Amino acid sequence: MTLRAALADRTPYRKFLIIVGLTLIGTVLFSALGGLLSEVLFGIGLADLQGDISATSAETSLVNAVRLIQTFSLLGSFLVPALLAAWLFSDESTTFLGIDTLPSRGLMLLVPLVFLCAVPFINWMMAINQGIRFPDSLQSVEDWIRDTEESAARLTELLVSGTAASDLVLNLLVIAVIPGIAEEFLFRGILQRQFILLSGNRHAGIWLTAFLFSALHMQFLGFIPRFFLGAFLGYLYAWSGTLWLSAFAHFCNNAFAVILTWAFAAGYINLNPDTWGAGPQDALVLGVSVFLTLSGIAMISRSSKRIQQR
Repeated sequence: MTLRAALADRTPYRKFLIIVGLTLIGTVLFSALGGLLSEVLFGIGLADLQGDISATSAETSLVNAVRLIQTFSLLGSFLVPALLAAWLFSDESTTFLGIDTLPSRGLMLLVPLVFLCAVPFINWMMAINQGIRFPDSLQSVEDWIRDTEESAARLTELLVSGTAASDLVLNLLVIAVIPGIAEEFLFRGILQRQFILLSGNRHAGIWLTAFLFSALHMQFLGFIPRFFLGAFLGYLYAWSGTLWLSAFAHFCNNAFAVILTWAFAAGYINLNPDTWGAGPQDALVLGVSVFLTLSGIAMISRSSKRIQQR
């Protein structure tokens, strides 16, 4: 007896619960394994990263430990559960995930152009999100969120602070390539399908998946731009029928952030990529960014429909 497609006849609700179980198990096991390897190789474990990172010695070792633990976390939380779920739910795993076809070259060209144009628009949404204030009755919740964000930001800043070419390559791998594949396999390849079946509506499934995608990142001061990013990635998959397009788009979004941050830190550009378009003096830049971004998304939608009609 084989376990392949053994759970294919389960209801979408039960499949969702199975996915949650696989994700929890994968997260625990791979995080523990990554932390153990990091402690063996660099002398830095999970407990060190959860504490005061400024008190941790050997900055290079800390950066490498973060990269290693992040990689194992991504694999265990997203990629492995998605592959297991596809194997258990279908005897055609590649078709089930939507990875049996490749996107057209035209779409592969349009997607990075959209993300490049969207940088000021994304920064503006981030500034709006960070400016949200909770009522006085929830001040303790807001303080906890901001403290958590600051701790995560210190790790991120340390990770992207290197200016060597090797730092750029490693950060592209850990922050762009692996998340682009792993997260898309789970969220768009597995969860979006289940949410569409559960809701009976494609749009509801896409937006529900986008909400979960943003919430599970546990970075609430960036919830709004990540929510809309998740929706865009979901529509890319729905329009094109290939998961590789949304994975490539996810990669482009993260890669542009990594490259621009690296170039700014290395002194190759003078414009701070994290604030461009967010200031009151950037109204024209923001307007152009919004127009070009929405126009690019419309072009992708039309191009995808024409390709499917052939």
